[in-house]
Amino acid sequence: MFDFHWKPADFGVMPQIYGIPTYSIFMVLAIVSGVAYYWWDARHYERKNQGAFEIVAAALIFGVIGSKIPILIETPTLEKFLYAKSIVGGLIGGTVGVVLVKRWLNIKVRLGNIIAPSVALAMAIGRIGCFFNGCCYGVETHLHWGVDFGDGLLRYPTQLFEMFFLLIAFAILHYAKKRVKTPGILFKLFLISYFIFRFLIEFIRVNPIIYAGLSIYQILSVLAAVYLSIGVYLRHHKASQGI
Repeated sequence: MFDFHWKPADFGVMPQIYGIPTYSIFMVLAIVSGVAYYWWDARHYERKNQGAFEIVAAALIFGVIGSKIPILIETPTLEKFLYAKSIVGGLIGGTVGVVLVKRWLNIKVRLGNIIAPSVALAMAIGRIGCFFNGCCYGVETHLHWGVDFGDGLLRYPTQLFEMFFLLIAFAILHYAKKRVKTPGILFKLFLISYFIFRFLIEFIRVNPIIYAGLSIYQILSVLAAVYLSIGVYLRHHKASQGI
């Protein structure tokens, strides 16, 4: 999970630092940073122990499972199944896992407003690891700021584009969480914005097209964004009607 993310052979801007895979370094930093931010922030809300462990555990377990599903649909090979991971699939799987465990254990607390910035921060740091590792790269470009990941072609550094998007999202979520009154809404809004962003950036990423000129990640992103948007609308409508 921490030591490898599928990429073509010999790809990578800086695959190792003092013999340690940079992907591993930044994945560990991502998780530590996200957890540390959540733990620091949760102190102010006195919610660290209100089902937080069960929610996080469900998100991680179902997230790992979900991260493999798009890979099986896209390229059903053993190598990719073992080493490739999808953030889109992981987010969808993790969200499903949280919903299921909350219903099963009857957990009522909504932690989305303080979890959202933690996830955005962790994902941003993780994408730095992807950049150095040479995975999740973009299509060829003739722009001077393209990056050669190992095949002699200048490519869009889509990992860095995503990192900047996620850092901006983190800053907005960090600022908004103390001002938003609806419990848990920020995480859903973050997911919707990320899925929209991911749908758009896929046009300059290298991924197989599977249907109607779209990749599996674009199809899943559209479905997830629509589903979440409907849920947010219905919740807002019920609240406005006093239901």
